[in-house]
Amino acid sequence: MRNLKFVRALMFFVAMAAGGAAAAAEQFQVVNVAGIQSYGEFGEAGNTIIELNLGALAQVTSIAWNVDTTANSPSWLSELEVHFSPTSGSGVYLTPSATEDSGSEHNEGSAILADLGLTLNVGADGKLRLEFSDGYKDLGPGEADGQWDAGSITIGYVSAVPEPSTYGMMLLGLAAMGVVARRRQNR
Repeated sequence: MRNLKFVRALMFFVAMAAGGAAAAAEQFQVVNVAGIQSYGEFGEAGNTIIELNLGALAQVTSIAWNVDTTANSPSWLSELEVHFSPTSGSGVYLTPSATEDSGSEHNEGSAILADLGLTLNVGADGKLRLEFSDGYKDLGPGEADGQWDAGSITIGYVSAVPEPSTYGMMLLGLAAMGVVARRRQNR
């Protein structure tokens, strides 16, 4: 009977520690896009690249945007895009506008990647790479096809590394298991 109690106690504390690790809180990083220019297609020289450190193996869960953009004629607003990717591997694109014309426009919205059937994990280096580009190079070399005038992009992510509170829960569980084992030996 005592063995059964010990096993139940052990299972309870292991479940508590695992539950703490699984319930990682979503974190956010905000990128100010004011003044960023898009010079050409993805991968071309001159495009602005920003790297964010999300932590090793973090998973991007959501992207929200509230931006003002300008497409220089003959480029279209629908061609301005941001590519999100780990430092190596494929990623996802955000195109905030559907307007097939040049000019200025405000756009806002959000997307939960899982709802779109997408997953985006960063690598062991923990870096998420953002490249601001244009879907088609309309203007000459050195001329920006468009500009991100104002606003921000918010990236939601979940860290793959347990938070300090999770370690606390695991230590508490181990301590409790030690107390139960000690009581068992003293009987």
